[in-house]
Amino acid sequence: MTSNQLSFEERDAWYGRLHEWPDSSYRHRSGLRLVWRYDDARQLLEASESGISNANSLQPLVGYPRIATNPRAVGRLCRHLIPLPAKATADCTDDLLHKRVWDSMAGPDGHFTIPAGLREQRTAELTAHFHATVAGCVPPRGVAIDATALSIAYAARVVGAAVGLPAAEWPSVAEWSGAQSGLLGRHLRGRELADAVGALGQLFTVSGRTVTAARRLRTAGFAERLAAAGIPHRVAVSAMANSLAAGVHTVSGTIQQGLQRLLSDPARHWWDLLAGPDAARVTAKVLALDPGLVAWKRDVLRPVPLRSGTTLPAGPVLVMFAAANRDPLAFGNPLDLRASGKLPLTFGFGRHVCPGKSLAHLAIEVFLREWRLLAPECRLGPLPRSPRARPNDLLFSGADVTLVGGPVQ
Repeated sequence: MTSNQLSFEERDAWYGRLHEWPDSSYRHRSGLRLVWRYDDARQLLEASESGISNANSLQPLVGYPRIATNPRAVGRLCRHLIPLPAKATADCTDDLLHKRVWDSMAGPDGHFTIPAGLREQRTAELTAHFHATVAGCVPPRGVAIDATALSIAYAARVVGAAVGLPAAEWPSVAEWSGAQSGLLGRHLRGRELADAVGALGQLFTVSGRTVTAARRLRTAGFAERLAAAGIPHRVAVSAMANSLAAGVHTVSGTIQQGLQRLLSDPARHWWDLLAGPDAARVTAKVLALDPGLVAWKRDVLRPVPLRSGTTLPAGPVLVMFAAANRDPLAFGNPLDLRASGKLPLTFGFGRHVCPGKSLAHLAIEVFLREWRLLAPECRLGPLPRSPRARPNDLLFSGADVTLVGGPVQ
């Protein structure tokens, strides 16, 4: 089982046991070597040593040879994704190009950067997206709503608007981004694999049209910012498509799992803190414990001795940063809201920090806080299905959440 198939209580217990294990890595049947200790995870995510590469970050888990043997999948691959997408940020190994793209997205005046002077404006924009998403959906007493669907719709609006995707395309963003997440973290087969390749192709096709139109019309926004920095067209398309895919799942998955954790507490302590000045602190803790993206891939090119003393053999690695965020050697008591500790690794580390970090954090904070203000007495409804029925996904994690209006009985 993976994080995507566990309740938050099970994740807490499972990750806790992992840190009691004497070994520091484990070769998974997927071929990936799992790494979960904080210091090891941080060094791998930074990927600054010559023996550690980020080139495999966005490669399909099943590999391109498997796609090539699937007639439906290979047809859609050739139609939409050949030549293969350019490397933009997550998997870009050209240090100079990576820095130019990253600075355009998250530098001091980057497109996704939220400086203190603009935080109020950005909060108002995200709040408007929240209310547009949930209009008419606040459940009256005893009535259940699908909070998972709301979180996905909200994330698609937020990320779609942030990258300049036409509003008419926002409803499709979740399906397209789900295709990339499925290809990265799941062993897809048959029709499911073909459908995922086709949806990913649509994501890149629409991103390409958006970038082309924005550059032709000189529309202010993400694409124009990349153009002004001299970023090549194909790289800009990848930057947009990857931002959409990662952003939707990080935001929506974190909201889903966060709601489960916050509303499972009989005292509702963290939930009630959302109504005050500690909302950002609660959001940061939810992002550390229950992120929608729980792990990321790296490639060890030759046996590498890490600074901790761990030696990793050559091969692909899965860096389990959601587990690393619970390392007691780094955080003491990771479940304590006010405990001190090292920087959580949810958004990466060093030069490979996620460029959408500021936007994702604020978007999640706004959703949780605004929902708390709208429905302070809502409660968790019955699970629509067992968590075990969710896909076995090594990278992305979410939850099926229904919320019922009115106080706990």
